Amino acid sequence: MTEQGCLKATSVLFWLGALLAVGIIFVGGRFLFDPFAAARDFGVPAAHNSTLAYLWTKGTRDIVSGLLLISLLCLGVRRAVLSTFIFIATLIPLADFLNVYINVRSERPRALLIHGGTAVFMIILASLILHGRRTEGNKQSAAVNEIRRTA
Repeated sequence: MTEQGCLKATSVLFWLGALLAVGIIFVGGRFLFDPFAAARDFGVPAAHNSTLAYLWTKGTRDIVSGLLLISLLCLGVRRAVLSTFIFIATLIPLADFLNVYINVRSERPRALLIHGGTAVFMIILASLILHGRRTEGNKQSAAVNEIRRTA
């Protein structure tokens, strides 16, 4: 990832993004392989086999979201693209938070904390990725100005 303005594999932010993607894929996998336990931990337990369609759909959504994030990291997209994707993807844990709250209120505080915490983490990560682009741009501008000044 040598393109200017992209995260490099040596960056902590790159690995935090990768960790987020792997975590999302893991959660999705649980919905495919152990759907009732995953639903319980999600915060809205499912009790019947007829709910498997919703559980598998959620699992697939999470796996695809994680794979999209990994592909963006591996493709070396610009920071603005990566942070925009993460900002938009934050709607998923926010919607999950609302889903749990609407259905079980505060009976599942751990689930609410996980969904809300994930959303906050994603907003902070996307902000740091975007801010890093501005910081690098400022450093480059300063370096160019220094070269012009000394020439």
